[in-house]
Amino acid sequence: GTMISLGSSGDIVIVGYPHDEGVRRNGGRVGASGGPSSVRPFLQKVGTVVNPEFGVDLRNIKISDDGDIESSLSLEDAHNSLFDKVSLLLNQGKIPFVIGGGNDQSFSNGYALVRKHIKKVGVVNIDAHLDVRPLKEGKSHSGSPFRQLLETPEFQNRENGNQFLEFAAQGSQCSAIHAKWITDQGYTIKWLSQLGSPTERVQEFKKVLDGLGEHIFVSFDIDSIASSDCPGVSAPAAVGLSAQDALDMCFIAGSHPKS
Repeated sequence: GTMISLGSSGDIVIVGYPHDEGVRRNGGRVGASGGPSSVRPFLQKVGTVVNPEFGVDLRNIKISDDGDIESSLSLEDAHNSLFDKVSLLLNQGKIPFVIGGGNDQSFSNGYALVRKHIKKVGVVNIDAHLDVRPLKEGKSHSGSPFRQLLETPEFQNRENGNQFLEFAAQGSQCSAIHAKWITDQGYTIKWLSQLGSPTERVQEFKKVLDGLGEHIFVSFDIDSIASSDCPGVSAPAAVGLSAQDALDMCFIAGSHPKS
């Protein structure tokens, strides 16, 4: 059997975003459009529902799969469709779990949460890159989602108390101009080199979530993971988080009371 049903009835609802046009626009290696179809078979093989090692019992969590954003849509229409889908799920009290796809999806996901709550939203980008590049010829791409998010009226009005933080960014892959832009806006970059040992990294991530708003959106770009553990990304790097780091951070994000 399976603990994942079809539709949107779950407490956690999976949504696929099979688009990588934003990666192509940004000059990255395409292929992320196959992410949702590649991940789904493994979701049925994640192991036991009750994990005796960590005392985790998933039997009372309802998970459903609401399918994909239509793959034939233009990137702009796909963004709008994803925003509408995530907004609908949030308004129904669900936790959307979006599988990409390019990281340009993060604008739609983050903005849906911001539009629902307006105030005291915390956004974390776990990423080797900052993803605050300007639009290209007026078009969004995989390097622009958080520039777009931070330039929305809800973030521009600092009285709303919305917060943003870059986690595990790598200076060798980030423009100094973009780093300055983030800090000039009053937001924080936690560089990979500042995070210490694997244990310290995970502890620091929990501290970040504890102090970041009342409602959190976590974007996890898997190119933040070292290529030895995660080679199939648009911009692989020799250094980065480990697979264990990633799993531990996902566990913390999913179990956090602000999720």
